[in-house]
Amino acid sequence: MSRGFAVVDVETTGLFAGKDRVAEVGVVHVDPDGTVGDRWESLVNPRRDLGPQRIHGIRAEQIRDAPLFADIVPELARRLEGRAFVAHNASFDHRFLTAEFLRAGHEFPVAVDDVLCTMRLARTFLPGAGRSLQDCCNAFGLVLEDAHTAGADAEATAHVLSAYLSMAPEHPAWAAALSRAAAAVWSVSSHAGHPGLPRYSSGPLARLRLQLASAWTDGMLSPESVAGLYREAARLGVAEEHVDALLREPAPAAAPVTPRSEFASTVRPGQKLVLTGQMRRPRHEITERLGAAGYPVHPAVTRAVTLVIAADPDSLSTKARRARAYGIPVVGEDFLQTLIGEI
Repeated sequence: MSRGFAVVDVETTGLFAGKDRVAEVGVVHVDPDGTVGDRWESLVNPRRDLGPQRIHGIRAEQIRDAPLFADIVPELARRLEGRAFVAHNASFDHRFLTAEFLRAGHEFPVAVDDVLCTMRLARTFLPGAGRSLQDCCNAFGLVLEDAHTAGADAEATAHVLSAYLSMAPEHPAWAAALSRAAAAVWSVSSHAGHPGLPRYSSGPLARLRLQLASAWTDGMLSPESVAGLYREAARLGVAEEHVDALLREPAPAAAPVTPRSEFASTVRPGQKLVLTGQMRRPRHEITERLGAAGYPVHPAVTRAVTLVIAADPDSLSTKARRARAYGIPVVGEDFLQTLIGEI
């Protein structure tokens, strides 16, 4: 008997599997009859800059303690083995997983021709509709929440697949994909790997706690932040008394922050700066503005560099890690306002 389908989504640091890395992966199981089942997801420490954070929303502080991809390979393989590989724009997800398995010393035994792509299948099942995941969800009246998180996108895709299956349960694509999946040979050791670290590691309450932690300012909570917390709890189906309990917890200790003015006093025109990460403005534009203001941008971190300016001050990029090893300060891109004004 077939094990069914494994619907996959990855969030990545960029578009190119050869140099970019997986930062989050999600897998949702779907039975052959279309029943949507188990969901699993994990953040992944890519050991590099996180790329377009405005898209996937992952912060460096979230992945600092996340497993490496090699650590989750056994768990991921267990969830994929024997199941047909499905994704929305499947060639993208397949390309990244193939590259990550190879980096971890394993062959990924799913050929690109063996995947099912819900985006391509939209031509058959949703003629005339858009092909994005949001378009497909809209066509079936599905709600896509938390878009560009791996678990949520995988689950939305799983429901799109389920709708396709209900429309044409005897479509030959299903049986062919399930047959190929059953024949694939997985060589990954069965030893226990890391179970994964979900972005919201203990469900709705963890998400609310994360929102609450980011709302504290100088030991205070604004009325707007509190109201927003209750609204989010209602959306997630969390009872108000749980929010009351969260609000009774002590404020998180503030991390020591070096005042911007202190950095400003140590950075003078002529000293070398380094940029890292994908910032709100194009890199060349920021470089030109800094250069015009007398701050040369250096391409690499050396001991002669005074400061590293990062899209995310907690960045794990090679430049940021080297700067910390040299004792060079790493600051967020908002510091650019101190040097060159609004950008």
